[in-house]
Amino acid sequence: MKNKFAPMAVIILLSSALNAGAQQTTKALSLQECVSMALDHSTAVLKGSNSVASAGAQVLAAYGQYLPNLAAGGGYNYDRGNNFYASAGPEVVNTNRSQFNYQLTSSLNLFTGYYNYSTWKSAKLNEQMSSLSLDRAKQQIELDVTQAYLQVVLDKKIVALDSANLSTSLKREDQLVALTDVGRKSKTDLYQQQAQTSSDKLLFINAQSRMQNDKIMLFQKLRIDSTDNYEVEDIAVDDNPAAAQYGNRETLVNEALQDRVDFKSAMLNTEYANWIIKKYRSGYLPNVSLSAGIYNNGAYFNSLSINGESAQPATQEVIPTQLYKYTYGLVGINAVWNIFDRNYTKSNLAMAKISADNAKIDLQDTRIGIVADVKHAYNDYTNAVQQIETVDKGLTAAQKAYEAVNGRYKEGAADFITESNAQLVLLQASENKIQASVNMMLQKKIIDFYVGAGK
Repeated sequence: MKNKFAPMAVIILLSSALNAGAQQTTKALSLQECVSMALDHSTAVLKGSNSVASAGAQVLAAYGQYLPNLAAGGGYNYDRGNNFYASAGPEVVNTNRSQFNYQLTSSLNLFTGYYNYSTWKSAKLNEQMSSLSLDRAKQQIELDVTQAYLQVVLDKKIVALDSANLSTSLKREDQLVALTDVGRKSKTDLYQQQAQTSSDKLLFINAQSRMQNDKIMLFQKLRIDSTDNYEVEDIAVDDNPAAAQYGNRETLVNEALQDRVDFKSAMLNTEYANWIIKKYRSGYLPNVSLSAGIYNNGAYFNSLSINGESAQPATQEVIPTQLYKYTYGLVGINAVWNIFDRNYTKSNLAMAKISADNAKIDLQDTRIGIVADVKHAYNDYTNAVQQIETVDKGLTAAQKAYEAVNGRYKEGAADFITESNAQLVLLQASENKIQASVNMMLQKKIIDFYVGAGK
């Protein structure tokens, strides 16, 4: 029985293993893919797109005020009973009557004191501001995702350095174990190396934990629940200072004032506020409209009596005939001028002027903030350039020092403390180099954001 089912059991186990391996397949995400995913799923972008659509609907509504409306209506009434008339009577009229009516009317605003025009212009400006706000939200998302992505890239490189450093310590520890056993090295060196290996392992563990946490934060920005199916793709770190593009602070400030969409939005907001003032100022002017309509009334007496005697006409036109035969039209021009509107126009105009003044203040604050942002980013960039120059020299010196000390240690001319310190200095210099390179790439991205480049 065992021999019969053994092959099937092996097949089942192999199949399970293959399925598990297929399920554990991970996809490496590039920086551009991460940015695209964030832009597709971001709440800010989704709501911003809805705001743009809403502003577009307001523009359509404002434009519609220039068009004539068209309304159709109709009705049917039935009345029955006695009516007492004393003016020429007295007479008692008993009726049993069906009434029909319909109308088709239209009106066109000829002049609204520039209210409609101001409403349309302000709606157009609001649509443009909504679009610019959406663009700025996309730029902010791109920077946030880029910063989180580069942090994971940095973490991966730090993990690789700590792993190599731990491997060096483990190899030296194995060598010291062998040398101690034959009496060529003291146990003190072995114990010190074991302590050093433990410390290096702790660095490696902490680096791995930090990388996992930063990956979780990145995927959270992408609205990805699981980190098991995705990995961050390795990228070439661009640590070229690119002084021709980023080396002049005043040029960057001028570019920002020209390209920043939030500054453009603030300028449009001041124009928007001025049109709101014109909108409410139109309340002091008359409104003129042209109206026209087609009307019809018809009735059919089922019975009609006056003072108890039948007065029903001998013949009556049928309802379909009445519905077109007794139609009449009406055309008129109407003018309305509010002489006193309980201070409605005055109060609205006063609030609109206050809003316009606030818009100017916001514009000035935005300009000051943009200049400060660019100057701050430029200072960080300058610092990043200096760091690159410094860590390059430090890494070169640390590498040469470690090679020299390691050679002497192998020959027995240097003690363990000197060897361990040289290894630690090289590790720190290597990590400083990686951090400075990633920081340089990030600082250029930050300048692009504050200048207004990007999406």
